[in-house]
Parts: sequence; C-alpha cells; structure tokens
Amino acid sequence: MAKRASLYRRLLVGAAIFIVVALIYTGFVLNFVLFRFVQGQVDGRLDTQIVFLASMLKADGDKIALAGEADGPPFDRPARGWYWQVIGPANTLRSHALLDQTLGIPEFHRPPREFHPVPGDAPGPYGQTLHFRIQNLQVGEMPITIIATAPRAAIVDPLRDAMRTLVLSLVVLGIALIVAILLQVRLGLRPLERLRQAIVEVRAGKRERVPPEQPREIQPLTTELNALLDQNAENLERARRHVANLAHGLKTPLATLAIASSRTDPSGQLQALVALMERRIRHHLGRARAAALSGPVRTRTPVGSRLVDIADALTKIYAERNITVTQTVVSDLDAACEQQDFDEMAGNILDNAFKFARSRVDVTARLEDGRWIGIAIEDDGPGLRADQRDQVLRPGERLDEATPGFGFGLPIARELAELYGGSIELSAADKGGLRVTLKLPRAG
Repeated sequence: MAKRASLYRRLLVGAAIFIVVALIYTGFVLNFVLFRFVQGQVDGRLDTQIVFLASMLKADGDKIALAGEADGPPFDRPARGWYWQVIGPANTLRSHALLDQTLGIPEFHRPPREFHPVPGDAPGPYGQTLHFRIQNLQVGEMPITIIATAPRAAIVDPLRDAMRTLVLSLVVLGIALIVAILLQVRLGLRPLERLRQAIVEVRAGKRERVPPEQPREIQPLTTELNALLDQNAENLERARRHVANLAHGLKTPLATLAIASSRTDPSGQLQALVALMERRIRHHLGRARAAALSGPVRTRTPVGSRLVDIADALTKIYAERNITVTQTVVSDLDAACEQQDFDEMAGNILDNAFKFARSRVDVTARLEDGRWIGIAIEDDGPGLRADQRDQVLRPGERLDEATPGFGFGLPIARELAELYGGSIELSAADKGGLRVTLKLPRAG
C-alpha cells in the first residue's frame, strides 16, 4: 500500500510532520531560553540585594547589624514573596516584608559557597513557592549567610504569558508553512500532471510523442517514453509491412488460380473455393493487422463520415432497388479502430442490410456509458428468427443461397469487433427486419 500511496500525499504528510516536529522542538528550545532569561533577570535582582546587604553589614560585638535601611522596592511589600534574611552566629536580621516569619535554607540545595550565590526553590511562608539565592560571607571573623527570595510566580507568570503568545505565533507559522508546502507541492507536481495529459493524448492518438520540453528531473523519463513510443512505432510499421508483403505475395497466385479455374472448371466450384480462400486470407490478414496495432487506443476513425461514405457507395451499387437510407449519428464520435477495419465491419453489415431490405435502411450511432459507441443498422426486410441469429454469425453459414455471397460478412465483422474489445448483437428491428448493433470503444 505504501508503494501505491500518492506522491502528493507523501510529500504533504512528510512536510507537515517535519514542520510540526520542528515547531515543537523550537517551542521547547524557546521555552528553555526564555526561562533562563527570566530567571536570570530575577536572579540578577536578588544578587544585587545580596551585594547591597553585604555592603551594609557590620559587626556589633558577637552580633551583626545593618548600617542603614535595606527594605527598598520590591522588598518593602509584606507577604509578597520578595524577602531577605541575614543569619549570623548570634542573631538573625529579616526584612519587614516577612513580618513575624522566618526563612529556612532549603535542605535539598547544595551548600552555599562564598563569592557566588546559589539558587534554589522551596516553599516559603504564607503558602508561597519561593525562588532562593543564598550566599555565605564573612563579616570580620563572623560567618554569615544572606538569603534573598522572589516569588516563583515572578518567573513562571511572565514565562507563561510569553509562551502563550509564542505558541500562538508558532501555530500560525505552522499553518502558514503547511499552506506554503501545499502550494509548493502542487506547483512542483504540475509538470507530472502535464506529462500525464501528454501521455493520455498519445494514447488517444492526438499526438505521436511526448513533448521533450520537460523539467530536468523528469527529462530522462520523457526521453525513455519517447524512445519506447518510437520503438513501438517501428515495430508497428514493420508488422504492417510484413502483412502487406504477405497480401501482395498471395494476391498474384490467387488471381492466376482464379483465371485457370475459370477455364478448366465450368461448374464454378473451384472459383467459389478460390473466392473463399481470398476472403479467409483477407480475414486473417485483418486480424494480423489489428494485432500488430498492440491495441486500438492510439487509432481513431470518425464514425459519421465513414458511415456516410459507405452508405453512399452501397446506394450506388444497389441503385436499382431504390433503398432509402436514413442516418442519425451523434457528432464528434471517433471509434478506436483502424479505418479499414471499421469500413470492413460497417460495410459488411450495411451490405447485408441493403441485400435484404425491402425499401429502407436506418443507421443510428450514439455514445453509450461514456466510452462505447453503439452503431445500430436496421432494415425492413424479412428478418431472422431467434434460432437463426447465432447461425449467421458462424463462418460460411448462409440461410439464403439465392442471394450472392459466401456467408463470411457478419462473422468477419464480429471477429474484428471482438479484436477491438467490442461486439455485434442481432435482434429484431422495429419495422420487422433485422437490427445489427455494432459496439466499438470510443477513441480517447
């Protein structure tokens, strides 16, 4: 099933998956970068407070004290999460924002080091989650620990707001990229659609070769297709030439045999056999010709004009019978068969209609199911019984020995029609005679 999947779908799905994965990865990367940036900003503010506190500390005996006021914004807002605390050997200093609460050092954090504040996250007073910056210092000979905190929301909320806008932008970008890929794939595959149309026209007989002006990527395919078409054309011409040579080689001996038999066989039996041989040779040469075409799809014969020409010729041949011919043919009908084969099929059927008609022959041709051409030829003659219709389609079978012929017209027409995928059906005509329906594929 994967081999039969649409190239359009493959390219579109593949590009969409790549775009989605790339955008998700980009979102994670940007989230990490923004998190580091926002946290860095908060850490910078807390580190500044630690440096400020360290500069104001002084030793007062075995205790520590501040040389001035250290509760500047935002550390002056009670219970908001912005706190500081200095832990000395004998006493602890706290920001007024802590009120009566005390900050504890997070146990899970690595031990604070001198010169570099250490980060950490832990629950704080008033049910808040706090982000800590902790640093150990020396004031004189006394070791102290300075803690500065910020509410975790100071990091998470700006990051959430930024990511909400960023995710929306990435979604819009992803949709725009998928639409762009959709247009690009359509544009990129358009030469393949033009190539398909060209092949359809070649198959329908509207052109002989695929146009060589193609994009570089499909140029080798076009070259191979044209080479294959040229090779098939050469094989077809060679087969036709062999068939023509065979016909020419048999024509002269048969003509000589016919002349000799007319002199030595007054009864005419040998002449009948010679005529029968000639008809059978023509029949099998027609089959060989049709087989040499490798299918009827590249040939076309205009149905309307050929029926008019055949009917006109037969009207002149049977002029003494005053047969009236009416034709109802849909315009622009082309049969997918060789003209000489169409003439032989339609000619044999019309010839039989003219032979047995009393005064009228009706011809209709229409399109059936969009891909078949139905040609109905009716006469107002005596017609055939149901049990006789199969008999007249067998080679050499004749029901009326008084009428000239050899009984090969309808069988040859049927076999030629079947070679092209069509058929011949016999039924009763509306006027009491015989209706012969020839069904052939439509060209293109």
